Amino acid sequence: TRLAMPHRIYTRAHASIRFMGDTLDPLDVTLALRLPPDHTHRRGEPRLKRTRAGHIKEYPAWTHGLWSMSSKRWVDSPVLDVHIKWLLDQLEPFASAVTTLWQDAVPADTFGSSSGPTPNPPTLPSETERSASDLGLAVGTDQQDAARREAGRCGHED
Repeated sequence: TRLAMPHRIYTRAHASIRFMGDTLDPLDVTLALRLPPDHTHRRGEPRLKRTRAGHIKEYPAWTHGLWSMSSKRWVDSPVLDVHIKWLLDQLEPFASAVTTLWQDAVPADTFGSSSGPTPNPPTLPSETERSASDLGLAVGTDQQDAARREAGRCGHED
């Protein structure tokens, strides 16, 4: 007899690519890729956040430079693979620039996150993993089930 696998249900997903390093100037990544980042910062830049209540909180300055681009605002799908493919489609025309960046010792990672009532992270098709590998990227994934996400909100102060 074969055991039935539990049905995996995902309600949200997003993915991001990050280039980071102690001395990274995110402008260098923008110029190399010719893509708009969703977030950048330089080492030593102050970390200022506005809370929902409108107060300004200051955290220790950034200890590294970062350039990141996310699918969150651009892809409307609960399927993580759709988000990862969108990122790869954005990067593939600039494959030589991506290769040059990581050959110049600029660490990069691609990360996908999904959420839903299942605790099991989604698996990516081998074709997607191969496309990422062709760019010199590995894809990490995470799954947040609804109960964990709600528990994480408890005690959160704004």
